[in-house]
Amino acid sequence: MSTIRIPTSFNIDLEFELPEFHKRFLAWLIDIAIIGAYFVVAFRFIVPALFEHVSGDEETNAYWGQKMFYIPAALYWIVLEILMNGQTVGKKALKIRVINMTGGRPSWGQLIIRWLLRPIDITFTLGLGGLLTIVLTKYAQRLGDLAAGTILIATNETADLADTVFIEMSQDYVPQYPQVMQLSDRDLNTIRSLLEKARNHDNFNIAATAAEKIKTVLNVKTAQDPFDFLETLLKDYNYLSVQ
Repeated sequence: MSTIRIPTSFNIDLEFELPEFHKRFLAWLIDIAIIGAYFVVAFRFIVPALFEHVSGDEETNAYWGQKMFYIPAALYWIVLEILMNGQTVGKKALKIRVINMTGGRPSWGQLIIRWLLRPIDITFTLGLGGLLTIVLTKYAQRLGDLAAGTILIATNETADLADTVFIEMSQDYVPQYPQVMQLSDRDLNTIRSLLEKARNHDNFNIAATAAEKIKTVLNVKTAQDPFDFLETLLKDYNYLSVQ
């Protein structure tokens, strides 16, 4: 399995595994099967039940009403990748995720660009457009990824960091390091990725190096464990950014 190394602003390279093509294909098949099942249910049972008694002047409205049932299928990819942090049901099953080229969570804009170019990559070219760019590009990116600045990675973590850090904080939460607001969104994405990598590989050195670098940047003095320090920074940022 090939890998990608992404340099960060904390002088630590993030290394990710690129998923094999067959995993990407199987993930796509799972998603297509889900969409296919939706169409079967919608147009074999729901649509006939809703529009079986339509006649006359109501036919035009019924026609457009039936077209509305295509919208959930069209929005499947973008809605799930936004809600599931770069994953669809198929990607999650095959442990694949979309990330940006800094190793962090892709923005809505990046995911929308990927989605808008999906017809060119897959539908209009029968998959040949996407296949060619995946084969020819260094990081196996389809056209949508190249335009959006995203890549697909293999992820084997048992828990998503977003599930433990990027959560709604309680109103009585007390931030420990308000200096964290000096950092950019890109820096916080990097911290999140470094912490995730350090935990997944039980690598204390990654967490310690990142923690020392951030302490210097923020002029923070603390004896807190590096893992706890990084997680606290993310929680503080999560709380302070919505105040």
